[in-house]
Amino acid sequence: MGKPYRECPRCGAHLDAGEICDCGKKRQDGAAQPREKMKLIAICREVDPETGNIAVYRVGEEMTDRTISLLRDWARNNPGFRYFTLVSARWERFGDVIASILKRRTVTAADVDRIGGIEEL
Repeated sequence: MGKPYRECPRCGAHLDAGEICDCGKKRQDGAAQPREKMKLIAICREVDPETGNIAVYRVGEEMTDRTISLLRDWARNNPGFRYFTLVSARWERFGDVIASILKRRTVTAADVDRIGGIEEL
């Protein structure tokens, strides 16, 4: 069975049938928008044990098997930390919405599933 999507030859974005990628759109100054190829990134949801404040931020490390394993172990041993993976293009486009959902007091597996395109480690 074939893929349910096609990939943009310029940036690697997954496109639905008939969808046109916006990576070639012109900016206001007339230059083409630069887009890096989609890559896997990690997002951390950290709860401060003393104040209860919740921070959501992008992990700066390159995602490799080793990095994912370390983040998974860290989250398992530190209940205030939860890590999620998604592609960089999704974070760039919907980062504010994703962060607002992850900053809620309680975030269930169903909440994460409703976001779509994001997976908890």
